[in-house]
Amino acid sequence: MAEFLNDPAVETASPAPGILVADHYSEPDGYRVYRSRGTRDWLITYTLSGSGSYWIGERNWTCHRGDIVVLKPGTVHHYAAGEGTMWEFYWAHFIPQPSWLEWLAWPEPHPGLLIVRLNDASVEARLQAVFERMIGDCRLEQPYSGLLALNAMEEMILLLAQRVNDTAKRLDSRIEEVLGIITRDLKQSFSIAGLARQVQLSPSRLAHLFKEQVGDSIAATRAKIRLRQAARLLEFTSRTVAEIAEDVGFQSPYYFTKQFTSHYGKSPTAYRKQIR
Repeated sequence: MAEFLNDPAVETASPAPGILVADHYSEPDGYRVYRSRGTRDWLITYTLSGSGSYWIGERNWTCHRGDIVVLKPGTVHHYAAGEGTMWEFYWAHFIPQPSWLEWLAWPEPHPGLLIVRLNDASVEARLQAVFERMIGDCRLEQPYSGLLALNAMEEMILLLAQRVNDTAKRLDSRIEEVLGIITRDLKQSFSIAGLARQVQLSPSRLAHLFKEQVGDSIAATRAKIRLRQAARLLEFTSRTVAEIAEDVGFQSPYYFTKQFTSHYGKSPTAYRKQIR
């Protein structure tokens, strides 16, 4: 039976922001960790399969696939692999950058405990890739490896903060899927009927639900996404107005200029001149 009591590796003084240690474990029933003083750093775990249980105070939380658990410094805790299961999970001890604290302001079911439950396969896959990169960079002793690991953790915190925010908004998963479709390829044309088939809704129900949750119609939302990307290209690239119009899915530079001017109050050329 694996057992760790007050792991001394995390009882030392807190260093500067960074990833202290990270790994990928598969632990059987009997694996447990108890820390009577908590840790001086932050601890994050991400369950891939099986289950793990956390005891904090007099309460118990069980985590399953897709569950993210974060423990703040000083949080007394005890966690263990679920009974009769093999608990596979990523974990990392880290010191956050000061700017991350705002992003880590999630709801706490218990003081010092943060939990995010994922139910989106694409988000889960992205987080797994981020964890693998972070673990690899932690193990390397090459220039900038520590900074790359820290960047991976920052990406992870941002993804989770975004997820917490999306959950608070309670977007329907089908609306999230439509938003992803219309954002990925700005040149692709879509019909309401075609989008409705992909998310198994009637066209009228999709249109109503999208407007209710997003605040704009699908067409208006797509137009705003295209124009916002065009504004970024005008600011950060030297591409011509005609090239940018094509990049963001407008077949006519004239129509693009008309729409851009209506949205931003100035022509693309004037906008570029002012922003630079």
